[in-house]
Amino acid sequence: MKILITSDNHGDHEALLDLVVQSDDDIDVFIHCGDSELAEDDNVWGIFHTVQGNMDYGHFKDAISLSTPEGKIVVTHGHLNNVNRSLDNLVDLAKANDADIVMYGHTHVMDDRDIDGVKVINPGSISQPRGKYPYPSFAILDWEGGKKEVTFYNKQWEVIDEIG
Repeated sequence: MKILITSDNHGDHEALLDLVVQSDDDIDVFIHCGDSELAEDDNVWGIFHTVQGNMDYGHFKDAISLSTPEGKIVVTHGHLNNVNRSLDNLVDLAKANDADIVMYGHTHVMDDRDIDGVKVINPGSISQPRGKYPYPSFAILDWEGGKKEVTFYNKQWEVIDEIG
């Protein structure tokens, strides 16, 4: 299973459409971790599962839980979970939902960790990156059986080798 994860496009509709077009039907699930700043009725939400970010004005849910053939995923933006201080609340959210993976945005910084048996993933920002890597990013999770491999990409679909 391949899952494309993006976040924090902040009104850049084309960035999301480009991800879909360039994915070549190779993606099983598209996930957006909030702060799209797009309308709730935007056609992109027929493709992406999304959550409410601190800059969104719709009525998206603060967190969603998705069941996949490989296991369960929880998606949230992160601003309500104090992700700038700690990822503990995200791990607790995943465990409360019996999820193997939690995905979040908000910080605009790429992250991929395993914490207390939970895979924690932040794709960075597809429009306004922060942190050591100064370019827009997104992630693809290859999930098969117990193997969960995250690869980060820039907008040109080039692999980002070093995220920290």
